[in-house]
Amino acid sequence: MTNQDSPNAHVPYDPASMATSSLSSQKVIWYRRPWVLITFVVAIVVAVSVITDLPHPISKSEDVSAQNASMKQINTDIAPCVYAVKEAFGFYRNSVAGTLTPQKLKVVNTYLPNDQTVCSFASAGMSDLTNNLQVLDTTAGKNIDKLLKVVVTWMDSDGNAAIVDIEYLINHPGDAKKIADLRKQQNYLTKDREIAIGYLNTASAILGTQLYSLNLPVLAPLPGT
Repeated sequence: MTNQDSPNAHVPYDPASMATSSLSSQKVIWYRRPWVLITFVVAIVVAVSVITDLPHPISKSEDVSAQNASMKQINTDIAPCVYAVKEAFGFYRNSVAGTLTPQKLKVVNTYLPNDQTVCSFASAGMSDLTNNLQVLDTTAGKNIDKLLKVVVTWMDSDGNAAIVDIEYLINHPGDAKKIADLRKQQNYLTKDREIAIGYLNTASAILGTQLYSLNLPVLAPLPGT
């Protein structure tokens, strides 16, 4: 009796023999794949961010507001040094007038090193002016930025040097070389104030309105000049 193939005999798996509908049911439409959706969302977020960050023309009112904000911050930061300079020159006048008692002299010699510090790069005000203050970069703002640089010179170079001279002269009265240097530093303080105010006036003219004033003092002439 001859053997015949059983109807249950093993038939090798052939994907090509599967119905088309069976294969297509296993596929996911490309734009529904998770990575496509995530990429699409990220692209939209980036596009919105770029559009939002694009520069826009600055209006005059925005420019005025920004420059006044910078001037307000400058005045806040220079206030301790302005007070220190005025105080130091007051001490010098008292010394020349002979009104400093030994007790007052002791106080003065305590205050003057502190006055010197608040006009130096070690002060919080100077740190804010040179590291944190960002002036809006418009035509008017360029002048405010120049003003800022002059103010830094007024504080650390002019004011600081004047206080050092005063501290020496109070303890060594009549030193001709130091007196001459103090006069020179006061001239620098006066000239740099004028330069800074010139930049402020230029910025104000550009904007067509007067910006906040710069609170640098007018110093009285030294005794004997």
